[in-house]
Amino acid sequence: MSAASDRDAEAREDGFIDARARQEYLLAAAATLLFSATTTNSALIALVFDRAGYPLSSIGVLIGVLALSVLPATLFSGYVTARLGALRASHVAMAFAFVGVGALAWTRDHFWGAIVSRLVWGVGVGLFLGPMNLYMQSRLTPRRFVYLVTAFSSMIPLALAIAPPIGEQVLNRFGATALFISGALPAFAGIVVTLRLRPLPPSRGPAGLGLASAWRRWHFLPSLTLVIGGAQFGFLTSYLGPQLAAPVIALGWFYIPMTIAMIGCRVFAMRRFSALHPRALAAGGLVGCSLSLLAIAAAHEPLFVAVSGILLGLGNSMMYPVMSAWLGRFAGKSEGGGVQAIVASAFYVGIYWAPWPQSWLIAGLGFGGAALALAGVGFAGAAALAVSHADGQSE
Repeated sequence: MSAASDRDAEAREDGFIDARARQEYLLAAAATLLFSATTTNSALIALVFDRAGYPLSSIGVLIGVLALSVLPATLFSGYVTARLGALRASHVAMAFAFVGVGALAWTRDHFWGAIVSRLVWGVGVGLFLGPMNLYMQSRLTPRRFVYLVTAFSSMIPLALAIAPPIGEQVLNRFGATALFISGALPAFAGIVVTLRLRPLPPSRGPAGLGLASAWRRWHFLPSLTLVIGGAQFGFLTSYLGPQLAAPVIALGWFYIPMTIAMIGCRVFAMRRFSALHPRALAAGGLVGCSLSLLAIAAAHEPLFVAVSGILLGLGNSMMYPVMSAWLGRFAGKSEGGGVQAIVASAFYVGIYWAPWPQSWLIAGLGFGGAALALAGVGFAGAAALAVSHADGQSE
């Protein structure tokens, strides 16, 4: 047997289709980290617009308007993937994010200009995750599938540990213009590092949205769970900056412990947890996110903020990546793009649409009261999922 064949056999033992697929998996992970470093500027958006003098209602609009482009782009990501292939579709997504984030360096002080920049940013966010997940999963065999998918997804929280703390320092030392220019560059770098990957061919069938053919009745409750978990995650990452400004607690007290917990869970603990049913993992994830909201509701000291970050990191680790792997495992090749679009859309509804009405909730109940209300919804969602019989193997 040749050396190349030996390497391919070794890679298949580790869960990859061949030796080159292992390298492609790692480069796709690097591109996801870079793209996420650009898009996690969302953690500082509320702070930037607050310092610019926008009222809370306008800040809620500027945060939530992303949903107006994220959700349609996510729903159409299956169509774009079918026409261009997963890798090229992800390149288009990274280009939109680069332009949208960078444009805010000049448009942030003008409400409608900022709206347009956020909408462009949202197209990139909506188009990226579905095709990139589809490409990554195409590099894998069924062996260690759930674990490798969840390990790959740790690139997103890793960016949260790096980008917001650095971005906060850039914002404080050099201003918002430098924040958005430097924040846009990683998305461009993500295109560069993936230019030489083997492309995943476009679908040979009709290039429709792929949603109707991919949808199954049992998807409803997992999708609803993703909406709730996304709403909890979006609430904290959107509004925590101004909340911590008053007691002068650095964002790093939240994001660094959260990221350590998230990466540790996905890379190490999921080796064991992946043996559990995804339904149990997702329900446990919602409980963790809800406990995080309880911890932050009355947090006035860095220690409580760090505990909240750890709980959110553990909870979120068992949400999106688990659902992506669970629903994606039962999808045929022609349905893969549609399934990933469904999963990403559900999560993005929570992350990017929910902060808009959440600004009204904060205005009525305060940040602590809104956190308690969202925690209650999370506990209810976890209970519903835990007692359900959602299971792709039954269809």
